[in-house]
Amino acid sequence: MKKYLFIVLILSFTLNVMAQQNVIFSTTVDKDTLRIGEEFKIEFVLEGASFNDVNIPDFEDFEVVSGPYQSMETQITNGEIYQRISYGFRLRPTRAGDLVIQPASAQVKGETITIDPVHLYVLDEKIDPNYAPNVQEEFFDFSFPPTPTPPIPPKKKRKTIKI
Repeated sequence: MKKYLFIVLILSFTLNVMAQQNVIFSTTVDKDTLRIGEEFKIEFVLEGASFNDVNIPDFEDFEVVSGPYQSMETQITNGEIYQRISYGFRLRPTRAGDLVIQPASAQVKGETITIDPVHLYVLDEKIDPNYAPNVQEEFFDFSFPPTPTPPIPPKKKRKTIKI
């Protein structure tokens, strides 16, 4: 009986720890000041949980150049589960001034999580027609930390004998 009670206590503790995972819902932009017609990327990221429904705002005063891009990442390390879900867009402002991207929201475990709106300042100048943005750039950063290379052992000194 004590054995079963111990197993139930361990399982409830494990489930409680998993339920207390920090949930982070955020927005990132690669530029906050730009010119009319200049592209930028915006990414809505949910970390630490999966969601039932996500509401991406309408992009008033912006032209959607590409997107949505969706990325999902799940890592299980030593029994700990880490999840990261992101939606990304490449946008272009259509007018100058202080522009606001309204907040996004997500349903997580029955609760609605809302993030702050994003404020951008668009200068009243058009981009140079010869300006070509770097389109080769990857939208999501899938880079892992570099793997350390082991040190190269010093070469052994060879003995030379003159005859």
